[in-house]
Amino acid sequence: MLRTVTSPFNMSFTRSGGALITARADVWKADPGGWVHIAQFEFSNPTLPAEQLQGTLPSGSYTCVFKCYVEESLNGIYSFDFQIGGVDTYNDDGDVNSTSAGNDSKVYKDQFILEIQ
Repeated sequence: MLRTVTSPFNMSFTRSGGALITARADVWKADPGGWVHIAQFEFSNPTLPAEQLQGTLPSGSYTCVFKCYVEESLNGIYSFDFQIGGVDTYNDDGDVNSTSAGNDSKVYKDQFILEIQ
């Protein structure tokens, strides 16, 4: 998946349900010596239904890893939506309460290319 934006750009994350939901996007740049971790955007306050962050990166192409962690709390029901530049990028919903344990969880992970113009 490719997302093309101009810098500065917005990333937003919305969440709902009875589970605790946090997420982050790690930004990596290819380098002749390997990968360089350029930036990290964290959506770490599960008490907020929505978080919005603004990023500034130089022009270029970046590989981004999006990870979302969902943990059963009041219940396991969850829904989330991650957007870049106002465009839906990843979303999911469901119920992580799959066992009799009180701490069922799920990690959602995906990857995309971020092109900064």
